[in-house]
Amino acid sequence: MILKNFSKRTFLCLMVFNLIFSQSDIKESSNFTYTKKQAYNYYLKTIIPANLFFSTYGFMYGVTLGGQAIASGESPLTANTKWLIAPLISSLLISQATKDIKLNYLNKVDKSIKDDNFYYTIFFMGPDISQIKDFEAEGADGRWNANVLEASTTINYPPLGYRTGFFSKTIGLDLEMSLLGHHSKEQTAYYNFTGEIYNEEYDMYVELPPALNIEIPSHFLILHSLFIGLNTYYNLPNFGLNPYLGFGLGALFNSVQSQYPGPANLVQEEGKLALDELSWDFGYHGIIGFRHQQPDSFYYFEIRPMFHQFNYESGEGLLKEFDSFTLESLQFQIGIGTNLFK
Repeated sequence: MILKNFSKRTFLCLMVFNLIFSQSDIKESSNFTYTKKQAYNYYLKTIIPANLFFSTYGFMYGVTLGGQAIASGESPLTANTKWLIAPLISSLLISQATKDIKLNYLNKVDKSIKDDNFYYTIFFMGPDISQIKDFEAEGADGRWNANVLEASTTINYPPLGYRTGFFSKTIGLDLEMSLLGHHSKEQTAYYNFTGEIYNEEYDMYVELPPALNIEIPSHFLILHSLFIGLNTYYNLPNFGLNPYLGFGLGALFNSVQSQYPGPANLVQEEGKLALDELSWDFGYHGIIGFRHQQPDSFYYFEIRPMFHQFNYESGEGLLKEFDSFTLESLQFQIGIGTNLFK
């Protein structure tokens, strides 16, 4: 199990330390006024380290809770709910801790200095349609490889996230952090196979046919990701709504879990996760968006073709393998943005 030594006490101590540090830093800045740009830069310098650090640890702790639930035989719904709780709690605590930032930085802006940029924060959800594409598996012994062109997946919960940035009349830029959870559906997977693979029953290597199918149970792969990245977009002519086109790129902190070691040895394990891997990778997406602007807020809808990369180890013993695939999805993101300087 990941993070065997990562306890609740450790998580809470780290959180308390960060809150104390943030408060002491804010008090030093309470007697100044700023331009919007200066205030926003201070805001970013405070919230980005806190969010990066504690969102990552919250995600890791949530993965541990969810994995323990799966291993103990609880339902996938229960396991995914436990996974979601830890990062959401860490986000709420950070939000509470940074309230004073608005009083000491964002609310002490010299509004006589002109700045036409709209600085904002966004909270959003983004249900999607997804599938695994180009699943590649290679034996650690180098004696075989296999691939699956595609496999069906679905969401555990609609992806949830936070964005902060600014836009002008022509362009926009923001930081995004989001939680995503998917799992494979029950299905028949069709493999293309080359080489020879170890057979545990006969204790020897055997050749497999170049094409074969295997029955995959629901939740054979349970995928969780923390996305941390940047979006940039270009505003198109207004026609009542504000349309825009953009692109996003970022790092993915991926978790891959299963009660099954891997496609090479599809054998259920009792009382533990047979596959429990964390890895860093990357993801990117296109953006087609429409924004309804109000003086101090806006509503928006985005269509996003998304491509998230996964690379990890699975299997056991002579059936150990290196797996990789792309999780392709079409996300429909809806959210509410608010003016940081209202």
